Amino acid sequence: MPRVSVVVPTYNPGDLLTRSLGSVLAQSMTDLEVVVVDDGSRERQEWVADLDPRVTYVRQDNRGVSVARNVGVSAARSDWVAFLDQDDEWLPDKLAMQLDLVAAQPRAAFCCTGFDWVRADGSVHGDPEQLTYRGLLSTQSALLSSVLIARDDYEAVGGHDPLLVQMQDWDLFLRLTMGGRDPVMVPERLVRYHLHGENASRDYVTAMRERLAVLDRHEARARRRGDGMTLAAIDRGRRRTRELFAHQAVDAARDGARDHDGRAVLAHGARAGRLSPTVVATAVGQALASRLPRRTTTTASMPGSGAASASASGEGE
Repeated sequence: MPRVSVVVPTYNPGDLLTRSLGSVLAQSMTDLEVVVVDDGSRERQEWVADLDPRVTYVRQDNRGVSVARNVGVSAARSDWVAFLDQDDEWLPDKLAMQLDLVAAQPRAAFCCTGFDWVRADGSVHGDPEQLTYRGLLSTQSALLSSVLIARDDYEAVGGHDPLLVQMQDWDLFLRLTMGGRDPVMVPERLVRYHLHGENASRDYVTAMRERLAVLDRHEARARRRGDGMTLAAIDRGRRRTRELFAHQAVDAARDGARDHDGRAVLAHGARAGRLSPTVVATAVGQALASRLPRRTTTTASMPGSGAASASASGEGE
């Protein structure tokens, strides 16, 4: 039995799948299996089984990524499960470092690593932090492609919720941690999350509705328990949710303006205003400031001493 089962759900991945699977098969910890779950793609993917004897291919009708992940875990043989999205990639020591950490802290809710966002222009950045249940409810987040979970724990909370389209990973992390077990973190950035036009998070309206619905469920639980600290974290989470999706609505309005789509500008702009007038005011102010002509200071227009005038006009540098 392998030490780790890696579940990779796919849907019309194109060339991206070669990169992600290559990063798994290049792990320094080689005692693993890979379960590729094809969620009803139009593209043929049986070729993945020929890459390496450790790769298994499973195909299902199109039922969504949450079902694909649950099916992958059902087909897995290991006591530890890791997930990798078809467009992400791992650095070679990712699994080895996580297994070392969970061996030392076996009661952790799950183990995650730092990660980098990779933009189309090639720039990267990331900011790993230690996660808690209340932190996840308020402002924290984790990347599923960085997570290692005990299979028993995954199954005990019911796996991924197939009714969620956008917030299924965050919902899973909350259910894993709400019993009082915190995750553990390998701080090194061992996962590369590629940002592109097809990322599911671009559907911000669905994401916002699902996030608020998940917060509602945890709020009801906290009220039954009289848990004031959790309720305060949820309040912070609601404020953060409104700000986050107001920014995304503003971005969508900008996209509409570039496309000369007035209806989209009005719809997204109105939604942003309802979510956070402060975010909209800031965005409008920045837009106006960027269109104002820059004032050029010269010695003739600037009162005061000659030294000040020379400094302001750039002379003497």
